[in-house]
Amino acid sequence: MNKITIRLPYKEILARKERWEKANRFEIPDRVPVLHYIGARYWLPIIGYADRFNEYAGDPATMLKCQLLGQKWILENVKSDFHKIVCYPDFMWVEDVAAFGAATVFPKDDSPWAARPHLLEKDEDLERIRKVDWVNGGLHGKMLQYFQEMKEIAADFEIVFEDGMVIPATETVYPGGAGILGIAALGADLCSVEKFSMDMFDKPELVRELLDIIVEKAIDWIEAVAKLNGGRAAFCSDFVEKVMHVGDDGTAQMSPELIEQFMRAPHVRLAEHVRRLGYQVQAHNCGRANHLLKFWKDEVRIDRYIGFSYLTDKKALKEIMGGKVFLMGGIDTVRLHDGTPRDVMEDCRRNLEIFKDCRGFVMMDGHNIAPGTSVENLNAMTDAAVRYGAF
Repeated sequence: MNKITIRLPYKEILARKERWEKANRFEIPDRVPVLHYIGARYWLPIIGYADRFNEYAGDPATMLKCQLLGQKWILENVKSDFHKIVCYPDFMWVEDVAAFGAATVFPKDDSPWAARPHLLEKDEDLERIRKVDWVNGGLHGKMLQYFQEMKEIAADFEIVFEDGMVIPATETVYPGGAGILGIAALGADLCSVEKFSMDMFDKPELVRELLDIIVEKAIDWIEAVAKLNGGRAAFCSDFVEKVMHVGDDGTAQMSPELIEQFMRAPHVRLAEHVRRLGYQVQAHNCGRANHLLKFWKDEVRIDRYIGFSYLTDKKALKEIMGGKVFLMGGIDTVRLHDGTPRDVMEDCRRNLEIFKDCRGFVMMDGHNIAPGTSVENLNAMTDAAVRYGAF
């Protein structure tokens, strides 16, 4: 039996869990919870895989071991309300486009990306991608395979906390892919951002057909994932139950007019299907999204808005979604990377002035911790929550 020993008492995990669950129920915790999205690209170099990213993605046993070690490092070094170890098939955001047959690049020392030229730059034949088995093909098929294999491999591991609490590693393995990267984001990954943007003006019917295909495939994938593990899955740093992600970073780059013309109908259709399955709808924007707040709240009718950008008008966000939508985000990722702990504390203080009395708020980076961000800066977020976010 392989033991992963974590220098943290399990009672701390339980305290974090209680704080998190109160916020999730729109109750008042002892203080505002804090979470960071610390992905594999951050911690792989820390655990000795700086030039072995492709090994991580290429083998389920390596992926499982790396995730356990990465989350051990986070729990031992980063102060936050991260409390749920979650291992899952992780292909770092190229899985959706690869499932359509797009070539992807897996470098040794970086996250993967869709190969250039993009799939639909080379050939606009949409019928070809309509015929794709998006559930079982490409990296989606590998995600289903990896989930089963990681579950089996995990039987050889157990997690031991400082106060003696033992958790079988099998209890930490979940399906990934609780939703899709985003309808518009995937359109851009298939076409390239430039072609997708220009096609909205030059070939609008082609874009609408492409978006219809994406939604059809997304529904197939969401239904398949929903059957895997009783609705419990992994998404970013957040363990989710009965939640499906609909994206969509691509929308932040579009005008209100283009949102109405191209994105409203497909997003409403997908969200309505998610709700019919008995799931909550989760959205996300890394970029400035002032023009999307009412779209998400009133048209798509989301339940969760995660990793919202530090560039978005937070007072408007609170007015439109506060207390009605579960909110995670707000902290400047550039300041987190480049600033001092004092800079981060001040940014958090300003955010808490707006959101502290907003039920269902978690202070989070907005969005995705950049490699090289100091632990001191990450910990300053929780220090700020203790100082300025206590109830």
